[in-house]
Amino acid sequence: MDIKMMLDPDDPMRKSLEELGIRDDPGSSYVISRQGAGVNFIPGKRDSQQFYVDVKDIIYIESLGHDVIIHTADGTYNSSDRLKTLLEVLSAESFLRVSNSAIVNIKKIKRIESSILQKFVLHMTGGARVDVTRSYYYIFRDRLGI
Repeated sequence: MDIKMMLDPDDPMRKSLEELGIRDDPGSSYVISRQGAGVNFIPGKRDSQQFYVDVKDIIYIESLGHDVIIHTADGTYNSSDRLKTLLEVLSAESFLRVSNSAIVNIKKIKRIESSILQKFVLHMTGGARVDVTRSYYYIFRDRLGI
């Protein structure tokens, strides 16, 4: 049986499942993760190669159509997961959804620019800009205490 394992590469549960003959398949519709624990690595692809992206390196994650792109200081990775799935396994201390198409690492925000009509523009490390939409304005403001 193949299951997508949203577990760190060194997680003992991963090793136990592999010993039982269960393989990690990033394309599987079945997902296993540790509830509420947060993960340290997210699987991603670049140039047809599979990588495990350290969540500390993630600046933001965005959805463009059917593609989910993980942005880090050393480049971008494609994820086969939806934003909702990633948000469930990422630490709520560090990551926050700011629009229907973006999750940011709040530790990577360099500057917050207020915009008209209840919006913020986030200036991230690496020079990227991410919008906080009106739907997420109050959630973002309350979370950051501004």
